[in-house]
Amino acid sequence: MPASIPDVAREALILRVERALDAVTFPAHPGTLLDCAEHSGARADVIDALRALPDEAFGSFSEVTASIVASHDRQARPRALSAG
Repeated sequence: MPASIPDVAREALILRVERALDAVTFPAHPGTLLDCAEHSGARADVIDALRALPDEAFGSFSEVTASIVASHDRQARPRALSAG
């Protein structure tokens, strides 16, 4: 089954976040992640995703992506329900 558009958009965002955070040493707090992303010239959607992270230390990139995916899915769900 092909990925839906929201899934493709989410995966593309995760790839952009990964590139933006290439130089980060974990554990890292959102402020550190934002500094690194801004320094790397990350797109606005990456900066927005990082700003939405909870204020806690992330031990790995997979923890960052899990939080971003959960937030992305929560935001997409109301739109999907209202579109139906």
